[in-house]
Amino acid sequence: MSTHSDQLAAALPMSMRVLARNMGLAMDAAQLDINLPQFGMLDFLLTNSEAVQTDLANHLHKDKSVILRQLDQLEQSGWVERQMDANDRRRKNLVVTKAGQEIYRKAAKLRDKVFMQVLDGIPQKDVETMLKVLERMRENAMAKDK
Repeated sequence: MSTHSDQLAAALPMSMRVLARNMGLAMDAAQLDINLPQFGMLDFLLTNSEAVQTDLANHLHKDKSVILRQLDQLEQSGWVERQMDANDRRRKNLVVTKAGQEIYRKAAKLRDKVFMQVLDGIPQKDVETMLKVLERMRENAMAKDK
């Protein structure tokens, strides 16, 4: 198994860096004024209504102060608003604005294009297997955190 561990330790981070670089280059070429971490935050917020800063920090496994700075940037860009919760005045829900939805939609199209390119020639069955393996690895890693 050590051979596989060595290979995975090299392949996974390298693959993530290459994908992130390709996504960043695509966003730059399209002159989208959004970066990959911002895109990831919008993605989470669009699929998790009434999320708060702590939810975002937990999901992204980042310090709350880092998330706060990134949220401030999203808010300054007009992509996210902090709204008072109707049931708890101490709670501020993070809501993606129409402008945030639009920039997300454009970036998501680029993401889809990048993934179509990197998955070119890989059979659908292999992609499905890869997704299952990655999910299981994530579950195993998260179980170790508890």
